[in-house]
Amino acid sequence: MQLMKRFLMTLMALFAIGTLPALAQSEADIKAKIKSLQPKDFPKDPLEFVVVYPAGGGMDVATRILAKYVEKWSGQKTIVTNKVGGGGMVGHTYLATQAPNDGHTIGVVASFFWDDGWLRSDGKFDYTYLEPLAFINYDPTTWIVRTDGPLKDKNLKDIVGLIKEKSGELKVGVVPSTSNEFIAEQMEALSGTGKITKVPFQGGAPSITALLGGHVDISFGYFAEYRGHLDAGKVKIIGQANTERVPSLKDVPTFNEELGVNDMVWLAWRYAAVPRGTPADRKAYLEAALNAALNDPEIVPEYAKTGSTMDTKRMNSAKAVTDEVNKLAKLEYDFFIKTGRIKK
Repeated sequence: MQLMKRFLMTLMALFAIGTLPALAQSEADIKAKIKSLQPKDFPKDPLEFVVVYPAGGGMDVATRILAKYVEKWSGQKTIVTNKVGGGGMVGHTYLATQAPNDGHTIGVVASFFWDDGWLRSDGKFDYTYLEPLAFINYDPTTWIVRTDGPLKDKNLKDIVGLIKEKSGELKVGVVPSTSNEFIAEQMEALSGTGKITKVPFQGGAPSITALLGGHVDISFGYFAEYRGHLDAGKVKIIGQANTERVPSLKDVPTFNEELGVNDMVWLAWRYAAVPRGTPADRKAYLEAALNAALNDPEIVPEYAKTGSTMDTKRMNSAKAVTDEVNKLAKLEYDFFIKTGRIKK
């Protein structure tokens, strides 16, 4: 039994860093392949990874780890730029409509990009304005409270009761028109007639700061954003919005299991993408560099420390990532139709 267990663990580890045949390739072989795909006179400048949320947040942390490994495998200088404002809208608009499509600009985005296109762009862009290159990782959206606050001993069912009994009194940090606001709305619906005071922020990091300062009762967040506060005993996680418990949050109930529903699934599904119209040869080169970085054995534990999940079935081609984005985007689009945010 122990032998079989060790074998399965080893096999899972091998798949976590890429397909088994790829392990036979040496670092030199992989770098040579990337070099062979490099177009003439590209890149002329550093590769710029654009994050639309503040430094220190989950997207920012994931991007800085990725950029470091892309630099390692491609040999090209990388930089990370935070274009913040409007709860992500400023950066999303830049990537979709203003960023050069010459391959030097790479956006690291999640499903919030799709939401902004449908709900806040006034038709100026949609999710197809960025072309996916590589899947990075995902995190479920979580709710956290202070361990010395009034909700320290409350679970999600208790919170639904409080929303009903003290309508409007509970303050929850959100980024408007994103999944964390949708969770708050779903909790309101479960209460029947109760309301939450939704306090807007630019991202998870400032919302968590507000929670620690006592300005909100609940903050949304992703594990990397509050891990230090969790380790220090300052915050407690009360729920995760996923179909099942992820390994880093194995003791935290999902909203679905706690509340007896099946539709509270909201993830930061992160992927790297370039503006539409980027030349095919440059996309192929970037795709190879990104996948080499994401298959590096050393990146797996780095992302594990942030609580993010690198799916062992991770898509290793831009086409596979595009197909998955189309599927996930349709699910969110259907949700917006159902809730009346978008008219048929």
